[in-house]
Amino acid sequence: MKSTGRIAAFLLVALLGVFVGVGLAWLGLRLVAPAASSQPAALPRGTPQSRAAAPGASPEAPPPRVSRKSQDAVTAAIARVGPAVVNINTLYRPVIRDPMERALREIIGSPSDPFPRKGQGSGIIIDGEQGYVLTNAHVVKGASRVDVNLADGRRLEATIVGVDPFSEVAVLRVPGGDLPAATLGSAADLPIGSWVIAIGNPFGFENSVTVGVISAKDRTLTGPNRVTLHDLLQTDASINPGNSGGALVDLNGDVVGIPTAIIPYAQGMGFAVSVDVAKQVAERLIATGKTPWLGITHRGVTPGLAQEIGLPEPKGSLVVEVVRGGPAARAGMLPGDVIVRIGDQEIDTARSLGFAVRSHDVGARVPVTIWRKGRERTLEVTLGAVPM
Repeated sequence: MKSTGRIAAFLLVALLGVFVGVGLAWLGLRLVAPAASSQPAALPRGTPQSRAAAPGASPEAPPPRVSRKSQDAVTAAIARVGPAVVNINTLYRPVIRDPMERALREIIGSPSDPFPRKGQGSGIIIDGEQGYVLTNAHVVKGASRVDVNLADGRRLEATIVGVDPFSEVAVLRVPGGDLPAATLGSAADLPIGSWVIAIGNPFGFENSVTVGVISAKDRTLTGPNRVTLHDLLQTDASINPGNSGGALVDLNGDVVGIPTAIIPYAQGMGFAVSVDVAKQVAERLIATGKTPWLGITHRGVTPGLAQEIGLPEPKGSLVVEVVRGGPAARAGMLPGDVIVRIGDQEIDTARSLGFAVRSHDVGARVPVTIWRKGRERTLEVTLGAVPM
């Protein structure tokens, strides 16, 4: 009995010894090995600790940097086109239409007209020899006097060659001969995300430069005068009052658009007339002083609309409104018609409709094919001139 108790006591002491030994060994390991969270693993020299990769993860690539080459491209583009971007000052002679107010002014001996209003914008010299300047229609429309200020300090009085408010393009002329001129490129193949530079005179700060990208193409925007503009470029390059009519250029320094409008309650949403539209309108204005006009408002055709009216393909441009007494109205065109062809040119989009109309002369008699009530019809339209 005593021997059994001794054996049990011996086993108990041995077991306690094992537990104590294991505990001391574990404590020793905790004192020697650092905790994983208290000290980061060693990194290669020069590697920021904040960019250390997690175990098993691939190393994070360093962020791309703006190279000296890309900076040089921007500065070279600005140097190339900057001298051809001009500041435009306008003067408007107000007219009092109220006969009672005019009579009262005559009685009290005050001027028959109040003080003239002033305006400001930007422009681009596109022909230094002939002195042609491209700008926005709203910058100069109705102005009684237009002055063009060059970057080199020269101030020249300009005459208005022509204005097209439906494309927001106008052409001025100043004495030419030795003027710097910009090169007009193309926006047709410009990829979304392309870098662009806006150069103009916002708030009178001459040759101010902002940089951004092309956010979208072929945008449609309706202005406060209810004129709908098509084929606009959207950009996040900052555009402010006074930028209108200036240059939106690519990294080669070629003009790809004319800054025209902003959405004032948004950020980074500016719009520019595509240079492809501007070139076509400018050629017409320089040649004849006017551009052809169909006399409608229109928009693109959606797949749903095409299915609803039985149009085989979602192509063409839907007539939304016909101007009373205009060329289309006189030819019998109606709201709801879809224009699918002008002359021999197929109309795929609202954008292509504008190009097709502007490819003809004012006064030209043009066959216009429409889709109405499930079939095609052809109307003969005599194009008018864009009204001022």
